[in-house]
Amino acid sequence: MKNPTCDIKFFEANIYHQRFGKKKHFFNNKTNAILVDLKENYKKMLKYPTFFSIDKINLISWVPSKHGNQSKSSTINDLYEFIKYLCKNKKTEKEEIYNIKLITFPRVLNFGFNPLSVYFCYNNKGSLIHSIFEVRNTFGDMHHYVLRNIDLKRITQKTSKKLFVSPFYPNKGSYKLYANYVKDMITISVEYSLKNKKVFTANMKLKEVKFNNLNILKAFVKFSIYPGKIWINIHLQALILWFKKITLFKIPPSEKVKHSFGIEVSKD
Repeated sequence: MKNPTCDIKFFEANIYHQRFGKKKHFFNNKTNAILVDLKENYKKMLKYPTFFSIDKINLISWVPSKHGNQSKSSTINDLYEFIKYLCKNKKTEKEEIYNIKLITFPRVLNFGFNPLSVYFCYNNKGSLIHSIFEVRNTFGDMHHYVLRNIDLKRITQKTSKKLFVSPFYPNKGSYKLYANYVKDMITISVEYSLKNKKVFTANMKLKEVKFNNLNILKAFVKFSIYPGKIWINIHLQALILWFKKITLFKIPPSEKVKHSFGIEVSKD
């Protein structure tokens, strides 16, 4: 039996970061992302562009084992089941998950770093019921912020910050997290607060384009993707902040609990 395949969509992404306070900082970045439908398709073999592969080195690629519990032997189905497991809550679970889609950054020439990936979980009617923010830092840690039982009119949830992400912020405070996928557009936002005061925001707007070799090559020509781009940009901005003499915080011990849940649904 041939290996199952899953639907992949290609997106152009604009990312905006803004730091508030006495020493403000702002930067934006253009890149590309892929949306992976984690429901494997056993009935038909889907054809991918020549320059894209799953679990193989190519111009751009995607590796399931780099997500979820990061097991080296993890398959697409393993990742699907892991995300379903994170959403489980017998007391509050209202609907069964029918499908899961993951928006993430592809690996480029087998090099990749995903500071943020988002899972969209749907019921059998196609309504968004849960979302999960998979956050990774440059020190090798990962945390899943699980937003359960989402109402489409109130899909922002507040969570306590659990993962040390940047040495320029303490491992305290809270996030307001938002993610939505409508037609060919995805919008994601992260608002970070300390002592109920907004200190940082990150926003990402993505628009679907055709997933073909031409658009992959265009991304290389326009330098929206190249090996290590996201990792390089993160460290470049960190260097700029260091030159601005912004306080550095010591890296704390890694958290033992690797996932947490939305604690408040906003009424926006």
